[in-house]
Amino acid sequence: MKQSNIIQITVPLLLALFLLPLAGLAGCSGEVALRKHTFTIELGQDVYANPALYAESGQQGLEHMTVSPISTGIARKDNRFISRGYDYLLVGEYDFVIENGGTSTPFRIKIKDTRPPTVISEVTEMDATVGERIDWVSVFPATDISGVSYEAPFDTTATPGDHDVTVKISDRFGNAVEKPVKVKVSE
Repeated sequence: MKQSNIIQITVPLLLALFLLPLAGLAGCSGEVALRKHTFTIELGQDVYANPALYAESGQQGLEHMTVSPISTGIARKDNRFISRGYDYLLVGEYDFVIENGGTSTPFRIKIKDTRPPTVISEVTEMDATVGERIDWVSVFPATDISGVSYEAPFDTTATPGDHDVTVKISDRFGNAVEKPVKVKVSE
């Protein structure tokens, strides 16, 4: 084989060997196509550090991407993000990025509390005496990740008789459930 033929074969072969790995890297870095730019998640739900949850389906190279918080006060526990001192992200808006090679694609996660407290027991009637202070927490025990408060008429037991009362059980974000109860007040 002549020397010019060797050069003609070797140069394209060397170029191909050099360019093929670079072509493969093109799919591993760059801007990530997101499903959307803001994700809304319910308070208490896990917020995972999995890029596949935020990138459009079919995105190549997900196994090489990472999700990182930009906002302060966020820690990573196992494969999820939490607010420092809690086991979940608190209500608010948080900035994150998906890092893909040397490129960072920003997105936002909003944590909202849209669910009312969960009432553990159902009471439709109860007895009380005139002047008795009713402990609504024991009548309607309830739970909510953001806390629970009770509202009811103050003078429910001021006079004897049957009184139809509505107890409003709310969390700190205004989500509420109302529970009607007949209070039978005796002397």
